[in-house]
Amino acid sequence: MPDAIFQWIDCTDKKRPRALVRPADSIIRIAQLTDLHVPSEIELGRRLRDLISPHASINQLTYDLSAISNEIGHSFRTNPRLYLNMIKKTLAGLHKLGVDHLLITGDLVHCGLATEFLDIRAALEVTGWWGEERLTVVPGNHDRFNLYEHVPDEPMEAFFPVVTPRKPRFKVLPHGVALLEIDSNRDPVDDRHYLEKWLPNTVGRIYPQALDWIESNHAQVAGNRLLTLVHHHITSDWYPRRATTFGLMDPAEGVPDLIDAIDLTDPHSIILHGHKHDVMPVNYTHGTHPVACPGGFASEFRLNMLDFDVHGEHVMTQLEVRTPHRR
Repeated sequence: MPDAIFQWIDCTDKKRPRALVRPADSIIRIAQLTDLHVPSEIELGRRLRDLISPHASINQLTYDLSAISNEIGHSFRTNPRLYLNMIKKTLAGLHKLGVDHLLITGDLVHCGLATEFLDIRAALEVTGWWGEERLTVVPGNHDRFNLYEHVPDEPMEAFFPVVTPRKPRFKVLPHGVALLEIDSNRDPVDDRHYLEKWLPNTVGRIYPQALDWIESNHAQVAGNRLLTLVHHHITSDWYPRRATTFGLMDPAEGVPDLIDAIDLTDPHSIILHGHKHDVMPVNYTHGTHPVACPGGFASEFRLNMLDFDVHGEHVMTQLEVRTPHRR
């Protein structure tokens, strides 16, 4: 039973029973996970050696400090196998919920290393979620760049079929639902944000070329309910401002233009994102657009579920994974 794995938290339909079973009028059920941050087994000692070694620049020193902070800050740094097993439990439980399609809105991995990508891909494969007909993933900043290693690793494209910052993609699902996949990461070579000397790709951007592509190709999904998938958050009035000093966690640049572009297809498009690890209320809206972020999975263990009926109307339910290992 799904109640053994998940517990009900909230729902946009306050009259609906607090049940997890799929409603009879749901013609397609979609789940959103975000910010899984699958860690790797990297020794903290190596980080400390990097810190005390000679540094060519203050930027490299700040990178090493960021690496140590990143390593210590993960709740499951010392037990990545336990955390991966919890992810597998969650993925297996989605089948019991009757989910048709899984969306992951970025930061699948923690340090952008090949071992991490292989771990999460294997978890998706063994639980039956691998394949574009069942799974859609957009890149997060931890996925896009090997933020904390001196030697570059393979890009995310070596492990997942993902879009690029300047060319999004539409995907049509059954029953009148379509996806818009957007990579909101900045170009680390030609368009570095000044803050990225210390925290690479923290501040996202929607590029003009991506907007042009959406406007030129929106007819591909005309008449569908549109779900817009992006990693970086688009607003700032729903989470505590404690982490926004100097603009470190400001919304992505170019959001107003993105809204104008997606309105061409669906003026009520649902926008799903991650990046901020705060839990967004299920009834949050930005203008005419419902917006959802269930928070960082490793700390919140929450996910969102969307049920669509024959009229294209949706109900969003937020769930939490039952676990004795909350920290």
